[in-house]
Amino acid sequence: MAITTNITASKRVLIIDDEADICLLLSGLLRRLGYQPTCAHFIEEGRQCLHTQQFDAIFLDLNLPDGLGFDLLPSIREEQQVAKVVMISAFDGQSERRRATEQGADYFIGKPFTRRSVEMALQTVQV
Repeated sequence: MAITTNITASKRVLIIDDEADICLLLSGLLRRLGYQPTCAHFIEEGRQCLHTQQFDAIFLDLNLPDGLGFDLLPSIREEQQVAKVVMISAFDGQSERRRATEQGADYFIGKPFTRRSVEMALQTVQV
């Protein structure tokens, strides 16, 4: 088990979500799982984080105050080729899931999410 923790300890995860509670909950969970989380609350703030460091995974909310998470996907794919993108949204319909996949997201989690769904996402995208 210590080997897994050491491996994930170097894994950086960016959370882009405007809800402070979601950021707090998700970053706490990720920290307990051994990841290094960073939070951003706006697309622009997320974009700045993407310019300054590399991430292994990005949890990206669909609806943000300054636009749609979909708008940031091309930048993520361009600048962070190895990063896995997990879209998170309260809008959990087939059209949202399909669009997320078509535009480059690796996984989709509906809100509210559980610890198990986050672990499943990380396991599925292999981060």
